[in-house]
Amino acid sequence: MIAILWITTLLLPVTVAFSLMKLLEAKNMGIQEPTISFSNGNFSLHMPFYINNTGFYDLSDIDINIQISRKNKTISSSSVHLPNVSAGTKADSSFNFSVSLEELVLKDSELLTNDAELDVNASLSLRVAYAIAFGTSVEFTTFWRAPFHNLTIYNLTYNMTHVTFSVSFDNHISNQISGPLKVELYNSTNALIGSATQNVHILPQESFQTSFAIKIADPTTMTHNGVIRIYFVGAQILEEEWTNFHE
Repeated sequence: MIAILWITTLLLPVTVAFSLMKLLEAKNMGIQEPTISFSNGNFSLHMPFYINNTGFYDLSDIDINIQISRKNKTISSSSVHLPNVSAGTKADSSFNFSVSLEELVLKDSELLTNDAELDVNASLSLRVAYAIAFGTSVEFTTFWRAPFHNLTIYNLTYNMTHVTFSVSFDNHISNQISGPLKVELYNSTNALIGSATQNVHILPQESFQTSFAIKIADPTTMTHNGVIRIYFVGAQILEEEWTNFHE
């Protein structure tokens, strides 16, 4: 009996190490490509992951933390606690992030109009055989597709009653963008001198172009320069200076 106990004691670290090595194999644990959707002014990011326990022991107290950032600025973070994963079984789960349009504007407004690579930091902690604690972390990048890619204002003109200009962008996300697109025109003293709104419906991967005609109710408020602001469902997505209109 004592010999059996000694053998078990000596073999435990070896078998635990082997189980951890199996777990860390490329195909036994992974995070899959995320999908991004946009609805009612909110971005949702769905990131599936899995753990395939091919070792000798059950895994318990499993906690996974994900942090998504760009240029050392955190965009969103999420944590998942998994139930025990028995030896020889596989667990599938996912991270679900949500951030409003207003929050994204405050955190990194460039993500609205520019595709980008996001930095992902994933950390894992668990216990093997309900006793031995283990932790690891990994960093990788994932690709962000902008909903208003290359948002551009051009062809600005003024005819003493109206300011007209064109707006264009590409919808790079995987679902339709629908909602009110509003433009506001400000003069050099930052006074609002006109606005216009259009309801838009842009299919995934579709290019969008439209024109706005803003009536200037009081021509004396018109100046040689100012600012155009663009809003979508109430959140400002672009601010651009204008100067020297073509009349």
